[in-house]
Amino acid sequence: MRALLAGIFVFAMLLVAVTIAGTGSKNGDLPWWGLPLIFIALIVSIVAALSLFNKRSRRSRQSPEEYIAELRGKGLLVSEEMEARRAFEVEEFEDEGSHFFMELVDGGVLFLTGQYLYDYRGPRKGGELSFPCSEFTILRHKKEHVVDIVCGGHTLPTECVAPPFSEKDFEREAVPEDGQVIRDRSYDEIKQERLSSRAKRA
Repeated sequence: MRALLAGIFVFAMLLVAVTIAGTGSKNGDLPWWGLPLIFIALIVSIVAALSLFNKRSRRSRQSPEEYIAELRGKGLLVSEEMEARRAFEVEEFEDEGSHFFMELVDGGVLFLTGQYLYDYRGPRKGGELSFPCSEFTILRHKKEHVVDIVCGGHTLPTECVAPPFSEKDFEREAVPEDGQVIRDRSYDEIKQERLSSRAKRA
Protein backbone atom coordinates (compact mmCIF):
# COMPACT_ATOMS: atom_id res chain seq x y z
CA MET A 1 0.00 0.00 0.00
CA ARG A 2 2.82 2.42 0.86
CA ALA A 3 4.47 1.67 -2.51
CA LEU A 4 1.21 2.48 -4.32
CA LEU A 5 0.78 5.76 -2.45
CA ALA A 6 4.41 6.68 -3.15
CA GLY A 7 3.89 6.03 -6.87
CA ILE A 8 0.73 8.18 -6.92
CA PHE A 9 2.58 10.96 -5.09
CA VAL A 10 5.49 10.95 -7.60
CA PHE A 11 3.07 10.86 -10.54
CA ALA A 12 1.08 13.81 -9.12
CA MET A 13 4.25 15.86 -8.60
CA LEU A 14 5.35 15.19 -12.21
CA LEU A 15 1.88 16.12 -13.44
CA VAL A 16 2.11 19.45 -11.61
CA ALA A 17 5.57 20.10 -13.10
CA VAL A 18 4.39 19.29 -16.63
CA THR A 19 1.35 21.54 -16.16
CA ILE A 20 3.52 24.44 -14.99
CA ALA A 21 5.92 23.92 -17.89
CA GLY A 22 2.98 23.73 -20.29
CA THR A 23 1.67 27.13 -19.23
CA GLY A 24 4.95 28.70 -20.33
CA SER A 25 5.04 26.94 -23.70
CA LYS A 26 4.53 28.58 -27.05
CA ASN A 27 3.15 26.68 -30.03
CA GLY A 28 3.20 23.50 -27.95
CA ASP A 29 6.97 23.65 -27.35
CA LEU A 30 8.36 23.41 -23.85
CA PRO A 31 10.23 26.47 -22.62
CA TRP A 32 13.99 26.07 -22.05
CA TRP A 33 13.37 25.57 -18.35
CA GLY A 34 10.65 22.95 -18.84
CA LEU A 35 12.81 19.80 -18.94
CA PRO A 36 15.04 20.89 -16.01
CA LEU A 37 11.89 21.63 -13.99
CA ILE A 38 10.44 18.18 -14.70
CA PHE A 39 13.77 16.50 -13.87
CA ILE A 40 14.06 18.43 -10.58
CA ALA A 41 10.42 17.60 -9.74
CA LEU A 42 11.15 13.90 -10.34
CA ILE A 43 14.18 13.90 -8.03
CA VAL A 44 12.45 15.94 -5.31
CA SER A 45 9.27 13.82 -5.44
CA ILE A 46 11.25 10.56 -5.15
CA VAL A 47 13.20 11.86 -2.16
CA ALA A 48 10.00 13.17 -0.56
CA ALA A 49 8.20 9.85 -1.20
CA LEU A 50 11.02 7.91 0.45
CA SER A 51 10.74 10.16 3.47
CA LEU A 52 6.95 10.14 3.70
CA PHE A 53 6.13 6.53 2.81
CA ASN A 54 9.17 4.65 4.10
CA LYS A 55 9.23 5.96 7.64
CA ARG A 56 12.47 5.42 9.47
CA SER A 57 11.46 6.58 12.93
CA ARG A 58 13.09 6.08 16.28
CA ARG A 59 11.22 2.80 16.47
CA SER A 60 13.21 1.49 13.46
CA ARG A 61 16.40 2.04 15.45
CA GLN A 62 15.07 0.18 18.48
CA SER A 63 15.31 -3.54 19.00
CA PRO A 64 11.93 -5.33 19.25
CA GLU A 65 12.59 -5.93 22.96
CA GLU A 66 13.25 -2.22 23.59
CA TYR A 67 10.10 -1.22 21.71
CA ILE A 68 7.96 -3.72 23.65
CA ALA A 69 9.46 -2.55 26.94
CA GLU A 70 8.73 1.06 26.02
CA LEU A 71 5.09 0.32 25.18
CA ARG A 72 4.67 -1.70 28.35
CA GLY A 73 6.10 1.15 30.40
CA LYS A 74 3.63 3.59 28.82
CA GLY A 75 0.70 1.24 29.38
CA LEU A 76 0.17 0.89 25.63
CA LEU A 77 0.73 -2.86 25.35
CA VAL A 78 -2.20 -5.27 25.26
CA SER A 79 -1.53 -8.99 25.73
CA GLU A 80 -3.91 -11.71 24.48
CA GLU A 81 -3.24 -15.36 25.28
CA MET A 82 -4.73 -17.85 22.84
CA GLU A 83 -5.01 -21.63 22.55
CA ALA A 84 -5.88 -23.14 19.19
CA ARG A 85 -6.74 -26.60 17.90
CA ARG A 86 -6.70 -26.19 14.13
CA ALA A 87 -5.82 -23.65 11.46
CA PHE A 88 -6.26 -23.09 7.76
CA GLU A 89 -4.86 -20.40 5.51
CA VAL A 90 -6.44 -18.20 2.85
CA GLU A 91 -4.29 -17.38 -0.15
CA GLU A 92 -3.30 -13.73 -0.61
CA PHE A 93 -5.26 -11.69 -3.15
CA GLU A 94 -2.37 -9.33 -3.83
CA ASP A 95 0.23 -8.40 -1.21
CA GLU A 96 -2.01 -7.72 1.77
CA GLY A 97 -0.27 -10.40 3.84
CA SER A 98 -1.11 -13.85 5.17
CA HIS A 99 -4.64 -14.79 6.32
CA PHE A 100 -5.35 -17.43 8.97
CA PHE A 101 -8.56 -18.78 10.48
CA MET A 102 -7.83 -20.60 13.75
CA GLU A 103 -10.21 -22.70 15.82
CA LEU A 104 -9.76 -21.67 19.44
CA VAL A 105 -10.14 -24.04 22.39
CA ASP A 106 -13.12 -22.01 23.64
CA GLY A 107 -14.98 -22.56 20.35
CA GLY A 108 -14.37 -19.17 18.75
CA VAL A 109 -12.60 -18.72 15.42
CA LEU A 110 -9.74 -16.24 15.41
CA PHE A 111 -8.88 -14.42 12.19
CA LEU A 112 -5.40 -13.00 11.78
CA THR A 113 -4.26 -11.10 8.71
CA GLY A 114 -1.38 -8.90 7.70
CA GLN A 115 2.15 -8.77 6.37
CA TYR A 116 3.49 -8.95 9.94
CA LEU A 117 2.65 -12.68 9.88
CA TYR A 118 5.48 -13.22 7.37
CA ASP A 119 7.91 -12.81 10.29
CA TYR A 120 6.49 -15.85 12.08
CA ARG A 121 6.29 -18.31 9.18
CA GLY A 122 8.77 -21.07 8.39
CA PRO A 123 12.09 -21.79 10.13
CA ARG A 124 12.96 -19.28 12.84
CA LYS A 125 16.18 -18.45 14.61
CA GLY A 126 17.04 -20.14 17.88
CA GLY A 127 14.63 -22.99 17.22
CA GLU A 128 11.57 -20.83 17.99
CA LEU A 129 8.24 -22.29 16.95
CA SER A 130 6.75 -21.05 13.72
CA PHE A 131 3.17 -19.84 13.30
CA PRO A 132 0.46 -21.13 13.41
CA CYS A 133 0.92 -22.85 16.76
CA SER A 134 -1.27 -24.33 19.48
CA GLU A 135 -0.49 -21.72 22.15
CA PHE A 136 0.50 -18.14 21.48
CA THR A 137 0.40 -14.68 22.97
CA ILE A 138 -0.42 -11.70 20.76
CA LEU A 139 1.16 -8.44 21.89
CA ARG A 140 -0.64 -5.43 20.41
CA HIS A 141 -0.15 -1.71 20.53
CA LYS A 142 -3.26 -0.46 22.35
CA LYS A 143 -4.27 1.82 19.48
CA GLU A 144 -2.53 0.31 16.49
CA HIS A 145 -0.89 -2.89 15.31
CA VAL A 146 0.45 -6.28 16.36
CA VAL A 147 3.87 -5.84 17.94
CA ASP A 148 4.83 -9.47 18.48
CA ILE A 149 3.51 -13.03 18.56
CA VAL A 150 5.08 -15.30 21.17
CA CYS A 151 4.63 -18.89 20.03
CA GLY A 152 4.29 -21.84 22.40
CA GLY A 153 2.85 -25.32 22.56
CA HIS A 154 3.51 -26.99 19.22
CA THR A 155 3.35 -25.96 15.59
CA LEU A 156 -0.06 -26.56 14.02
CA PRO A 157 -0.18 -28.00 10.51
CA THR A 158 -2.08 -25.79 8.07
CA GLU A 159 -5.06 -27.96 7.10
CA CYS A 160 -5.50 -26.33 3.71
CA VAL A 161 -4.99 -23.16 1.70
CA ALA A 162 -8.34 -21.75 0.59
CA PRO A 163 -8.79 -19.49 -2.47
CA PRO A 164 -8.10 -15.79 -1.93
CA PHE A 165 -10.77 -13.30 -0.92
CA SER A 166 -12.24 -11.66 -4.01
CA GLU A 167 -12.55 -7.96 -4.75
CA LYS A 168 -16.25 -8.27 -3.91
CA ASP A 169 -15.38 -9.76 -0.52
CA PHE A 170 -13.31 -6.68 0.29
CA GLU A 171 -15.89 -4.27 -1.18
CA ARG A 172 -18.76 -5.68 0.88
CA GLU A 173 -16.55 -5.90 3.97
CA ALA A 174 -16.91 -9.69 4.14
CA VAL A 175 -13.27 -10.05 5.21
CA PRO A 176 -12.97 -10.06 9.03
CA GLU A 177 -10.71 -7.59 10.81
CA ASP A 178 -7.29 -8.61 12.05
CA GLY A 179 -7.69 -10.15 15.50
CA GLN A 180 -11.46 -10.59 15.20
CA VAL A 181 -12.91 -13.63 16.99
CA ILE A 182 -15.92 -15.04 15.13
CA ARG A 183 -18.55 -16.73 17.31
CA ASP A 184 -21.62 -16.95 15.09
CA ARG A 185 -20.12 -19.58 12.75
CA SER A 186 -18.01 -22.64 13.42
CA TYR A 187 -14.52 -23.26 12.12
CA ASP A 188 -15.79 -26.03 9.82
CA GLU A 189 -18.51 -23.79 8.40
CA ILE A 190 -16.03 -21.02 7.62
CA LYS A 191 -13.55 -23.46 6.07
CA GLN A 192 -16.24 -25.02 3.89
CA GLU A 193 -17.43 -21.56 2.83
CA ARG A 194 -13.91 -20.51 1.82
CA LEU A 195 -13.19 -23.76 0.00
CA SER A 196 -16.51 -23.63 -1.86
CA SER A 197 -15.54 -20.24 -3.29
CA ARG A 198 -13.11 -22.15 -5.56
CA ALA A 199 -16.03 -24.10 -7.08
CA LYS A 200 -18.02 -20.90 -7.60
CA ARG A 201 -15.17 -19.38 -9.59
CA ALA A 202 -14.58 -22.49 -11.71
